[in-house]
Amino acid sequence: MKSSRRVFLAGAALGVGAALLPSAPVIEASPAAKPTASPTPAPAPTPSPGALDLARAMRRFDPQLTDAQVEKIAQGIEQGYSFGSSLNPHGTFLQNGDAPVPQFEVRP
Repeated sequence: MKSSRRVFLAGAALGVGAALLPSAPVIEASPAAKPTASPTPAPAPTPSPGALDLARAMRRFDPQLTDAQVEKIAQGIEQGYSFGSSLNPHGTFLQNGDAPVPQFEVRP
């Protein structure tokens, strides 16, 4: 498929034009409907021991880190672990031959 600057600009103009169009009318809730109470936010999960150990190791680079800062670093590490599990939900590992196949193309 060959695309050009014109095709791109036409698509961009359609996207901007659609964003400027008025949206569908909003249907208001009936007065009898009472708003539900918002659930209380869940407390921040405690970081795993591995994340805490890794965060404590940061004191080698900055010995003036406070315990609160180490705890915050550990929470960030734990959040990174959870993002990784969402990217690979089945926990599969790549083998040596599982690399993408490079495809080269000669263009004039």
